[in-house]
Amino acid sequence: MIQKHLHDAWHHGKRTVGHMWNGAVKWAGQIDHAMNVSKRIFGALHPAIQDMGGGDINRAVMGGIGHYERGRDQVMGHHNKVQAQLSLLRRAVPELDV
Repeated sequence: MIQKHLHDAWHHGKRTVGHMWNGAVKWAGQIDHAMNVSKRIFGALHPAIQDMGGGDINRAVMGGIGHYERGRDQVMGHHNKVQAQLSLLRRAVPELDV
């Protein structure tokens, strides 16, 4: 009886964490897509902004893009570490069905 409750709790928890992870990955992909579109728009407007004397604006936008890309690289590094650990766990303990 207790074993069935533990089994059900494990699978419910695993499913919940999986849904949260997949939702976070989808959300991050949408943000990344929006940033890529924004970078292309800025790239097209950059010369016009520069011609109007907007050097400070261009530097600020480029700084923001740089901060975003560094943050994205850090997040992707953590994502890759999680995937590697999950792969190790799956190989070490296949009974967990992770």
